[in-house]
Amino acid sequence: MDDLTPRLAEILTAVIEYHVATGKPVASRYICQQGNFDLAPSTVRNELARLEALGYLDHPHTSAGRVPTDRGYRFFVDNSFRERRAVEITLIDDAMVPEVEIEEALSRATGLLARATGLLALISAPSQDNSAIKHVEVLQLHPDIVVIVVITASGGITKRLAVFDAPVDPGLVSWARGYLNDAVSGLDLGSRRLMLKLVEPGLTLVERSFMEAISKVFTESPDGGGGLYVEGASRFFSRLEVSGSSSVGRLMEMLDRQDEIIKMLKAALSEHNVYLRIGREIPAAAMSGCSLVAANYGLAHRNLGTVGVLGPTRMDYQMVIGNVAGTARSLSRLVEEIYN
Repeated sequence: MDDLTPRLAEILTAVIEYHVATGKPVASRYICQQGNFDLAPSTVRNELARLEALGYLDHPHTSAGRVPTDRGYRFFVDNSFRERRAVEITLIDDAMVPEVEIEEALSRATGLLARATGLLALISAPSQDNSAIKHVEVLQLHPDIVVIVVITASGGITKRLAVFDAPVDPGLVSWARGYLNDAVSGLDLGSRRLMLKLVEPGLTLVERSFMEAISKVFTESPDGGGGLYVEGASRFFSRLEVSGSSSVGRLMEMLDRQDEIIKMLKAALSEHNVYLRIGREIPAAAMSGCSLVAANYGLAHRNLGTVGVLGPTRMDYQMVIGNVAGTARSLSRLVEEIYN
């Protein structure tokens, strides 16, 4: 965004804030009259034309008004928005207690998030295979390559290759197989108790080093996925229709295929902070007129699911990010109680 002068950035911010609040194209006279800019009308028109040429604004109709593009919204979130980070909003703590089943908690949280934002709330459930470990297999494929396979009680399978800088002692591989089946059988993947077993004080330095090298297999979800909770569809589609989005029909069809939505949300699982994709940054063509705000919830060592809000690109990003982040943090506290 180095191509924007401070004045251009201020004008762009004013345009976006007005458009988000009203949904109307922004004319140069608004900037002159309400934007607190001590500029001549001709200067404002030139600056708006420059922002359009740079790809931050669009001129959709013959009127003088302009609207933000995906690039404009991205600038707003990444730059102007930095000055006033979203405050996490707590929606569910008062409604949740540790005794609540995870399914009920996710259902409640989705409904609360949809009502708070007025948009489409999406929360992916933990994998159906997040259950107790039944068996661990540790095999040496080559002198310096070891494969670790974890099978859960529900049949889920996770496997991972570990490549070492030097040949691994076969005796160490055999020891690890026996130790893990004795120490972690019956424990949940990613649980605190399981992770403590990998750093037991009684282990030798070599044994602890080996455990550290293979530990990621115990923090990853097994094959298979959980369900998806969705709320707020009617209001969301009404807003898209009002905004004139041409992808409403395709988006409705896509939401009927939950596996695609879950796959999209999984893209956020590796993010440590809020995951935000605007317009064409979302891979799915049906969502080109939308923005996705998402954040993960889960355990200290492993993300279990994602909290997301899907809305038109013209949304109150500060409010949505605060609600999504707050909901994800509250769900993390809840699942810590349940899983540990």
